Amino acid sequence: MSKQQEKRLNIINKTITLCAQYGFHGTSMDSITTATGVSKATIYKYFTSKENLINEALVMFSERALNHLGLIFSDPSLTLEQKLSERFEVLVKLMKDDLFNGCYFQLAYSEFNHTDNAIADTCSGYKMQRVEMIQALLTQHNITNAALKSQQAELVFNGLLASLQITKNTQLIPMAKDMYLDIIFKD
Repeated sequence: MSKQQEKRLNIINKTITLCAQYGFHGTSMDSITTATGVSKATIYKYFTSKENLINEALVMFSERALNHLGLIFSDPSLTLEQKLSERFEVLVKLMKDDLFNGCYFQLAYSEFNHTDNAIADTCSGYKMQRVEMIQALLTQHNITNAALKSQQAELVFNGLLASLQITKNTQLIPMAKDMYLDIIFKD
């Protein structure tokens, strides 16, 4: 990786961290420059606007999250239930370490859905890709009504993310996991 690529990646990573803590509108370019040690001029050399930077950060985060999900889903040593449960286990860890501030995509969508189509499209695209991955996994495991069940289950997961952001109530995680698995495995 070149020095320029490293600098660009650092800017993106710091931006996502700050936005998770302070919200997307609550994260100023000044706070990004302070966190990265990079001047505004340099940031604008890589990104045309703050919104462009946020969208690039969301695209990168989306790719990472979907790749991670793909690795779990393709692990032949895990049962279908274990593959589906892994995301809930990750939430437990994030909550335990106080690292969960909400779903980046839900936060970004709520802040930008009326003002920036690229960000809104990235967020909704990420959510749709997750549903499609779940559907493909269920189809692969011969689960009936895979399309409907994947959408219903992801509604539960998204509701959990929104609830955890507000309440920080970790007792919701096993409850949502049971509901999610009930949707998948009921006939």
